[in-house]
Amino acid sequence: MVLGVFCAVVVVPACGRRGSAGPSAPASSALVSSASASLSQDELYAEAERVYRALFELEEDAYAAGGAESLPLEMNQYVMQPFAGLEAQSLSQVASKGWRSQPGTRSWIAYVRRSPEITREDSVATLSVCVDSSQSPLVDANGAIVGGGYNAHVLFFKYDMDGSLKIYGSTSEAIDSCNGN
Repeated sequence: MVLGVFCAVVVVPACGRRGSAGPSAPASSALVSSASASLSQDELYAEAERVYRALFELEEDAYAAGGAESLPLEMNQYVMQPFAGLEAQSLSQVASKGWRSQPGTRSWIAYVRRSPEITREDSVATLSVCVDSSQSPLVDANGAIVGGGYNAHVLFFKYDMDGSLKIYGSTSEAIDSCNGN
């Protein structure tokens, strides 16, 4: 399962966030306050969804290509640490094991929901998403299926130092279906 491997690698580390220390923390907080004040809630969540959907397409391309040794540069416009490191770890695992998405298939986003009631320190927006990779499993070099299914994710967003809204954290779990969640 395309994002199932992502979940297996990312679930535990992504649940905890290490706080940033040092002189950049106040500047970052000021940037978040300034940037979020300029957008309405609808605009903020529309941007969060745009960021997620763009990252999802890049993930699909990366899994179809058999992963990557490091985070593809184009993903940097949508993710930041610690999420970026976890994403890189997942893609590297796929590459090192010789896995890829089953040729000719793609996972799809079953839903994206605004979830302002779910918060994490520093988050300015939270999305709950469900990805269906049941028809786009990961396969090994011999074509044997190594995973596929449904994954629920909660994605946390904040502004990076450059003022761009990015995913910085997540929680993920394999579930039985995207229906009714």
